[in-house]
Amino acid sequence: MSTHPLLTSLRNGPDCMLQNLDLVNKRGLVLRVNEKLYRDASFLDDRMFTPQMEGYWFPLDTLVESLDGLAPPSPHFIFQVGHCGSTLISRLLAELPGNLPVREPMSLLTLAMTRRELGRPSSWVSKAQWQQYFELATRALARSYRPSDRAVIKVTSTAGNLLEALPSNPQKSPQMLLLYIRLETLLAVMLRSAGLRDSIHANSPAWITDFCRLTGRNDLRLAELDDAQQIVIKWLALMLLFSRTVTAVPEQAQLLDFDGFLKSPAEKLTGIANHFRLTVSPEQIATLTSGPLMRSYSKIPAQAFNSDQRDRELRDARRQFHDEIQSGLRWAEKLCRENPTLEATAAHLSSGS
Repeated sequence: MSTHPLLTSLRNGPDCMLQNLDLVNKRGLVLRVNEKLYRDASFLDDRMFTPQMEGYWFPLDTLVESLDGLAPPSPHFIFQVGHCGSTLISRLLAELPGNLPVREPMSLLTLAMTRRELGRPSSWVSKAQWQQYFELATRALARSYRPSDRAVIKVTSTAGNLLEALPSNPQKSPQMLLLYIRLETLLAVMLRSAGLRDSIHANSPAWITDFCRLTGRNDLRLAELDDAQQIVIKWLALMLLFSRTVTAVPEQAQLLDFDGFLKSPAEKLTGIANHFRLTVSPEQIATLTSGPLMRSYSKIPAQAFNSDQRDRELRDARRQFHDEIQSGLRWAEKLCRENPTLEATAAHLSSGS
């Protein structure tokens, strides 16, 4: 086995992070990091890189061998539909004892995208290889700095299909927070800027792949969908995954509307902490939910932001893009009527539903 210092240190703790996977060339990127980076970073993707950062690509077989037999406590997970306060929730939880935030690691996104290709002639990995690499990544990301801590992994919305890959044995399985906003709100958020629309265009192939697989519909064509319809497909696919998970493992999965969180943050944060089995006091919760995190933009903490500003921006977007939003909602209602598997999601389309 290689004696590279990063590989030697990988087994010892989270200061060596398995940041990404290259499944074409069967290698993984290990970076030297620290606890402050975990707690400060909004994203553990390519945006975390600095010129001074030490990293090296190792063969995946070598990484599997290096972590063989390592059994950290199972991590907890935050899954989300995008732009629904998941970074704020993660930052609030990170202020409580007993957990290490792991926000949107690139390795899990790579695995999520590859999972959609499994079984196809073009897939670079077999199902057995994918499972081995998924277990490698989750084992590496589950490590924490203190024995009593559990990693709380926030997954990017494009990796929502990983819900289906998590174990369903409550004795050794993760607790999952499934965070969403209603479709009408997501439409208002995503349609308001060209950059956000571009992000939907980039990821829509993943959403329509999931949607067609989950619903059995094969008559939809991405080239024929407008921006609002692409957002609808994303939201419906994720909400269908969420509703199935809550039905299958209700003791592990908690579904939460972010707008409900904003109406009673102390109560909801207490519920989330209890769900993740964190020990908290009412005083800790009160301090956090009245503190600076609630008055800053979570992805850029130095930038001021609060729920009132969010409400103003949403009102402006609803007014400016009213016709697109309503068109998207009508199409979503039609899809829900046409497919019985979507009935559980219909109640969450809009606040008026």
